[in-house]
Amino acid sequence: MYHINEISKLINGKIIGEDNLEFSKLSPFFEADPEDLTFAADESMLKNIAGTKAKAVIVPVMEEYPDGKAYIVLEQNPRNVLPILLNFFKPKMQKPEKQIEDSAKISENVLIGINSYIGHNVEIGENTVIHPNVTIMEGVKIGKNSIIYSNAVIREFCVLGENVILQPGAVIGADGFGFIKDKNGDNVKIEQIGNVILEDNVEIGANSCVDRGAIGSTVVKRGTKIDNLVHIAHNDIIGENCFIIAQTGISGSVEVGNNTVLAGQVGVAGHLKIGNNVVVAAKSGITNDIPDNSKMSGYPLRPHMEDLRVKMSMGKVPELIKRVKKLEKLLKNEEK
Repeated sequence: MYHINEISKLINGKIIGEDNLEFSKLSPFFEADPEDLTFAADESMLKNIAGTKAKAVIVPVMEEYPDGKAYIVLEQNPRNVLPILLNFFKPKMQKPEKQIEDSAKISENVLIGINSYIGHNVEIGENTVIHPNVTIMEGVKIGKNSIIYSNAVIREFCVLGENVILQPGAVIGADGFGFIKDKNGDNVKIEQIGNVILEDNVEIGANSCVDRGAIGSTVVKRGTKIDNLVHIAHNDIIGENCFIIAQTGISGSVEVGNNTVLAGQVGVAGHLKIGNNVVVAAKSGITNDIPDNSKMSGYPLRPHMEDLRVKMSMGKVPELIKRVKKLEKLLKNEEK
């Protein structure tokens, strides 16, 4: 547990309200539990302090501090101290000691191939198959009837449901791409202390990567299938029964609805919301939210039929240019 006075001192804050609180972890604003600490860094959060269940909130200086919570008040935007907080709350890892750690809980009929590492406090459900050369790090939980193929890596504290399949080389829970510039212009890494949750019946293709949340979880929901060479960034929420096809890249903090299809080589900008039952054609670029039941394509992104008309029109451009030049020549001759 972490004490509020310890954290306030760490980030040079001032406590307003209850000063004898303890926290289990740092959590995102809208996902925090009552025993968590969170931070409010923008207007949408500051105007909705009641929207978080956390009993303490890190905030900038405010005119009023709503009742019912404790506050750690900073003279700057709380985002500026995020690297300090993430480093402070980063879980402490145990050293590897043997190929299958004694604290691992392995259920009946689990098959483990040679050269696979099973970390401290790992839990593996019954009838799961772990192929050779797999790395499963500390605190991972894997449900029953799952298959983990060779050279897959499951990083610490990630959670896999039942009937999950990881194809060869899949990486679950790698660090999200988080850096800031320091005062000297150097890139400073922001620790990523969240995890990944793969719900039941999820399949992750060969050499695809699902990054851990910076804070909180990256989630792939029930029944979703992800093809080879796909990148899912930190804190994404991918809905149920989606198809994410090869070489698609989804930036951080994107929410994808249920039954949505992102075809091959689609690129998605960060912090967007893609609705339910959406289909986006191959090689499209998504830079804005997409409502439910949309069929979209192209870059800039348009409704699919409109995009087809635009592409057909583009094929006529060379001939139109010739005709315009011919008309210009005729007009010049008439002027003479």
